[in-house]
Order: sequence, then structure tokens, then C-alpha cells
Amino acid sequence: MLILDKLKNDEVFSDAEKSIAAYFLERQLSLEGESIRHVAQATFTSPATVMRFCQRLGFEGYADFREAYVKENTYLSSHFQNIDSNRPFLEHDSFLTIAGKISSLYTETVKDTLSLLTQQELDQAVRMLDQAQNIYLCSSGVYSDIASAFRENMSKIGKTVVIPPSNTSAYFEACYRDKKNCFILVSYSGETPRNIVLAKKLRQRGIPAISITSYGSNSLAAQCGCRLYISTRQKLISNLGNFSINLSVFYLLDTLYAGCFRLRYKTNEELKIRFSKESEFRTSDNPILREEP
Repeated sequence: MLILDKLKNDEVFSDAEKSIAAYFLERQLSLEGESIRHVAQATFTSPATVMRFCQRLGFEGYADFREAYVKENTYLSSHFQNIDSNRPFLEHDSFLTIAGKISSLYTETVKDTLSLLTQQELDQAVRMLDQAQNIYLCSSGVYSDIASAFRENMSKIGKTVVIPPSNTSAYFEACYRDKKNCFILVSYSGETPRNIVLAKKLRQRGIPAISITSYGSNSLAAQCGCRLYISTRQKLISNLGNFSINLSVFYLLDTLYAGCFRLRYKTNEELKIRFSKESEFRTSDNPILREEP
């Protein structure tokens, strides 16, 4: 859940907390640099009350909250200024206009996803996959084709990716596999109960796990040692298609594959091309597609 959503859910707040929440919602990016004493004065409360409110939201204190809140607002105010990810096209748009809007949506989605990546988390994820004996990619049915594409790519550099057929099957894999394996858990909401149960089992057994979820706090990411985030602009239900979500997952998995490839670039390039020539009998008269002897 985004911090903004937590602040708007003021039904559970006291009057003093509502005053602080309203102030935070008004200030947003302008909160950067403001001291806890200044917030207390502006909301007619005390620094201790502000501190307790931030802790109630799940943070260690005000400074921790402020950093995360400003970072979230920076993300939300970037990209997607000229296109709605939930309704990227309108009823009377021509087909070519729709094509142009989907192109813009794709461009914004990739930029948006890239902005959520950090060097540290990406390095950690790639190293985890590189060291894994087997990689288990667990996701709901909507991502099955994307998962299969990732499995095929990884197989060409000698990495085994297993896609469990069901959540139950994934759970049993978590019960019997050891720390030499790695799991990737994909869930946009990060709140699917069976995925959370799976993640808890992996954490209990010390098995490396990478979550791919929406941005913000969620139960699945909280259970995983490495967290990657999908472009978070679409509603769960009231959208015209999962254009942005699917592309974002595809982009992240392609990035992970490319990272694993890069670790042993020359060896992977040589073996992939050699084995592709042995197994893929593909020809074309098109000079752009045709391979040179």
C-alpha cells in the first residue's frame, strides 16, 4: 500500500492524527527538509505525537517516514503525465491513434519501471539467480506466457527455470528445496494469500526469494530478501487491459536474464550461438534476417 493511501484512510485516526495526515497530504514533496518540530507547530500537536503517528504508519520515526514519503511522491509525480494507464485510449479513437497511444504507454511503462530499480537490489537479484542451482518462478496465470519466455531465455545460458503449475505445487517445492535454489514470486498487489504463505515458508527455511510486486509496502515484499517493483499505475480491476503491468513484468525478467548473461558474457554468447546453430534450422531470403556463413 502506498503511504498516500494510508494517510487518506483517516477513519481510524484520532483528531490529532487527522490533522497531521492532512498536513502531510497537503505538503507532499514540500515536506523535504521540514523538521518534526515544524510539523508539530503547524498541526498544533507535539513532536512526540508526530513521532508516534509515523510509527503507527510502520516507520521507525519521522525522518524515516519523511524520506520514504518524499521518495514516493517523487515517483508518483514522474512519468504518465500525458497518458492514463487505466484508460490509454478512448471510445472514438481511430485504430492508428490507439496504436500511437499504446506506443506512448509502453515507453512510459519502461521508463517508470526503470525509475524503481536500484543498483543494489538489481545486483542482489542477478547474483541470487546466478548462484541458484534451480530457479522457481511462481506467478498467477496471467503471467504464465511471460514466465515461459523467461524460462526459454535462461535455458539458453544453462540456467534451469521451473514454473510450478499451481500455488500448491509451488508450496511443496518450497518445503523440499534447499538454500541452493532461488524463488521469484510475482504478484502485482503483493497481497495474494497463497503467495504470502509461500513466501513465509521460504523465509522460514532460509531459501533465497525475489519478489516482483507493485511499489509501496505489501505483505509479499515484506517476506522476501530482495524486492523489485512493477510500474504501479493501474487499478486492479477498473482498467481496459493489463498493458502496463504485463510489460513491466516482462521488462524486469528480461533485465534479470540480461544481467545473468553479462556475468559470463563471452562464454554465454559463444555457447548460445553454437547451440542455436545446432538446434534452430531457420533460414530467410531477407538479407536483414539472413545469417552470414
